[in-house]
Amino acid sequence: MSGTRRHAFVALLGATMSSSLPIHGRAEVATPTAGQLIYTYDILHPHYGEIGTFTDTIDRKPKTMRIEGRLRIAMKVLGIVLYRKETDVTAIMRDERLISLQSITKKGGEYLQVRGEIQGDQFVVNTTRGTFAAPTTILPSDPFVLKSIGEGTMVSTDTGRISKVRVSGGDQDTVSVKGDSISGRRFSVVGVTRWDVWLDDHGTPVMFRIVENGTPIEFILRSTTAVAGNKVAARGLF
Repeated sequence: MSGTRRHAFVALLGATMSSSLPIHGRAEVATPTAGQLIYTYDILHPHYGEIGTFTDTIDRKPKTMRIEGRLRIAMKVLGIVLYRKETDVTAIMRDERLISLQSITKKGGEYLQVRGEIQGDQFVVNTTRGTFAAPTTILPSDPFVLKSIGEGTMVSTDTGRISKVRVSGGDQDTVSVKGDSISGRRFSVVGVTRWDVWLDDHGTPVMFRIVENGTPIEFILRSTTAVAGNKVAARGLF
């Protein structure tokens, strides 16, 4: 494995749960319907093929949204796992603001834990590596909270890192994936790393791409599954 490819891959593993950001500004997409849905994504690397899955369980209510994220990545060469990462995240939004964040990440021999909550006029993040504070307007790095363009502050759900970002775009675009065409409104998120996100007319991320050192890692929506009792029909994209 070349040094450049490995560096890009390792950087991806540190940013996978930071694929797109919510920014306060001009509204760009419709709000998805209320209910509980499970969105499953395949993760594709240009050199190593399919390297894992990312699942977001979104539970929407009139004033709150609960996000349960589950990332599983295993990098293999000739069937041998060279690198593995597992992340589980719970984020709770109220009135489109983050009020609670918890995550546990295991990668290699490293264990990371993140806990965040509103304390007074700040959102305080406690991590394995330290404690950080940010404005209460901060929002989590999850594609399902991307709604507008502009500048803002985000917290990485797997590392607790706080950073400034800018979101631009919103124009209709079509991209080819696995021989199929995917259409959506394309947004670009620029911060420490660059992300491109394609949202459908309902605000669902049908695809998002992380670009690190020129290497694009794609997350492709495989299926949307309704939880029992939800009237929204399940669908599959591939």
